[in-house]
Amino acid sequence: MENGTFNTPCRTDMPLEKPHDKFFKETFSRPDILADFAQACLPDSILQQIDFSTLVREVDSYIDAQLGEHFVDLLFSVQYANRSIRLVLLLEHKSYIEEHPHFQLNQYLLNYWTSQLKAKQSLSPVLPIIVYHGERNWVKKTVPDYFDALNADLLPFIPSFDYILLNLGSHTEELLEKLKTDYARLTALLLQHSRKQQRLLKLFDDFADAFDRLAQEPVGRTFIETSFLYVYWSTNLTKEQVVTIFRKISRRTGDIAMSTAERLINEGIEKGIEQGMQLATLRSIKSMLKLKMDAKTIATALDIPLPDVNDLIKKIEAGLA
Repeated sequence: MENGTFNTPCRTDMPLEKPHDKFFKETFSRPDILADFAQACLPDSILQQIDFSTLVREVDSYIDAQLGEHFVDLLFSVQYANRSIRLVLLLEHKSYIEEHPHFQLNQYLLNYWTSQLKAKQSLSPVLPIIVYHGERNWVKKTVPDYFDALNADLLPFIPSFDYILLNLGSHTEELLEKLKTDYARLTALLLQHSRKQQRLLKLFDDFADAFDRLAQEPVGRTFIETSFLYVYWSTNLTKEQVVTIFRKISRRTGDIAMSTAERLINEGIEKGIEQGMQLATLRSIKSMLKLKMDAKTIATALDIPLPDVNDLIKKIEAGLA
């Protein structure tokens, strides 16, 4: 780090999951964090009728393979208007502008309601919430806005619904005043500033006391670990640089960051060992195939299940291994 700016070496160890989605899912899956954000962004008329003490994470997934490219699967149910009906909160995360969000949301809603019909359950109303933290301005549209020169006579035949937009990139100060917990405030700020390293540095300076408070309790330490991983995976900072940031806050946060960094290193070593063993196995199978050995003989010789050997042989013959 020179003159307050970070060197940005090329990263070659990015995780399979998108870092923004991973951080979003790990933080917003906590009912207390979700409740804090929901109370800050929902209309008062709806908010007054929700019993947040009944907030429960839904465990089932309603995302098919195509939707899986777009959605983070977070679904919660909550009691509404002192009635036994269930209001479902659908959370969708966006770090970029989506031109037609209703179409993605609509597919998800159909999947959910279809599953309820198949299970012979009463249909539950769903309240879609989009959490956005991109740099461009998100302009909300209605479904009819997607159609050019739509005749008023055709409007009744166009399915239309609304969604709640929680825009972390605008009116941030107003939002922070509404949020009640350090967890929610820090989640919002980390998502908002993840692409801007100088602002990220200032964030850790400005909220050092909040991070240190969280480090004093088990749930808070888990949040700091998640924050460390998010900063590391979403920026070009090295592990050492991110550890230095957390050490500046306090010894407690520094220790958490160091242990998290060490775990990353160990996991990397274990992954490297595993990959090395897989390569050695493939080389052995290729050699045995050249000697005209059949799959059963190879499985016995290498002490590997026959189905696994057959799968590897297929990949070798297809040129995929």
